[in-house]
Amino acid sequence: MSKMLKKIAEPSFTVIGYVILFTLFAYVLTPLAWLFVTAFSATGSPYLEIPKEVTLDNFIRIFTEQHTKGIAGYAAHPIYMSRWIANSLFIGFATMIITIVLSAPAGYALSRLDFRGKDLLMTAILLIGFMPMTAKMLPLYRLGKLLGLIDNLLGTAIVIASGTIPTQIWIIKGFFDHIPREIEEQAWICGCGHLMTLFKVVLPAAGPGLAIVAFLSFLSGWGNFIVPLIMIYSEDLYPISLGLASIFVHNPGEIGLAIDYGSACALSVIYTIPPICIYFAFREHLMKIKLGKIEVR
Repeated sequence: MSKMLKKIAEPSFTVIGYVILFTLFAYVLTPLAWLFVTAFSATGSPYLEIPKEVTLDNFIRIFTEQHTKGIAGYAAHPIYMSRWIANSLFIGFATMIITIVLSAPAGYALSRLDFRGKDLLMTAILLIGFMPMTAKMLPLYRLGKLLGLIDNLLGTAIVIASGTIPTQIWIIKGFFDHIPREIEEQAWICGCGHLMTLFKVVLPAAGPGLAIVAFLSFLSGWGNFIVPLIMIYSEDLYPISLGLASIFVHNPGEIGLAIDYGSACALSVIYTIPPICIYFAFREHLMKIKLGKIEVR
């Protein structure tokens, strides 16, 4: 009897599992489906519906800097979406360059040098990297205001980089730890100095690690929302993350004005392209990330 009940119950549990899985699947994919469908729809709609006409006008409007036109009239303010794309690219690449320039020498020094307090320093760097960015924003904002970095794209990139550098130091140190020191010694015997050895031998050998640091730091700048929200006031300096939010902040409550969902969704589609492309370019190296060794040498 118990075996019969077990056989009857097993299929029902399987069906319940598939129902839950399908529900979660639909919950995740439905917004994405609406995003991509609306981006190519001639009449952007806040609802998921089959477009009557497929068009690229929403993407063209972004790069021609036209006023976005909503269903009930023009949008509440001029939206310079192409500038937002350029601003996001600038912040992303600036964050990447600053992070690489500062984290690579630090990771190399911590990998090769032994000194008193190294364990404490490595632990402090790791703890700083784990601190939420919002917890550090008040002193960073005060410092940025003192240095004139407020409402400045470079200043925003510097603040974002300051939050990514600690973890990137650990990542790049893990790659340096696995480069044999004998290679450097052979370079020294051949007459190379320390700097020449670093740039011509060590850094090329740590190329995958540098690529990963570049990838992660670019994403930190490209997709950041909190730091630009606090650091940037001018709408023409907004990155895409802040620009998309401003569309919904400005429009509600203004009579006769509506959101142009077509252009907003087209911008969101563009927003996803760089991370996806960079991921497929560096996905082999992503599997090689090592946050140093368990014991800090």
